[in-house]
Amino acid sequence: MKVRGKSAIEEMHAGLAMEDEPRLDSRISAIYQVDSEEAAEIHANYHAERIIEVLQKRAAQKGMHGKRLEEITAGMDVRGIALQVAAGKVAEAAAVDILFRNVYITESNGQDNDRYVNFYG
Repeated sequence: MKVRGKSAIEEMHAGLAMEDEPRLDSRISAIYQVDSEEAAEIHANYHAERIIEVLQKRAAQKGMHGKRLEEITAGMDVRGIALQVAAGKVAEAAAVDILFRNVYITESNGQDNDRYVNFYG
C-alpha cells in the first residue's frame, strides 16, 4: 500500500537538500494524481503548516500564545514564503527565522533589542 497524505510528503522530505525541493512537485503530482499546479499548492501548504507549527513553539517559549500569534501572522505572507521554500529558494529554517523576527519586532513594538533574537533569529 502506498503511503499518502502528510506522511508521504514528510517521507519525501527525509534527507532532502533545499535544492531538491522543486522536484517534489512532480512526485506529489503522481501520488495524488493531480496536475502540477495543484501539486505545487499541496507542497506549499505542507511547508506553511510546518512553518506555523515552529513559529507557535518559538512564540510559546517567549511567552506569546495562540491568539496573539495568529493576529500577528495574519498580516504576514506565510504562504508566500512557504511557496519560496517549496521552490527551493529559501530554507525552511530561514523562513521561520525571518517570520519569527518579524513576530518578535511586532510584539516588542518595533524595538529589536533582544541580543538572543538578533544573533540567533
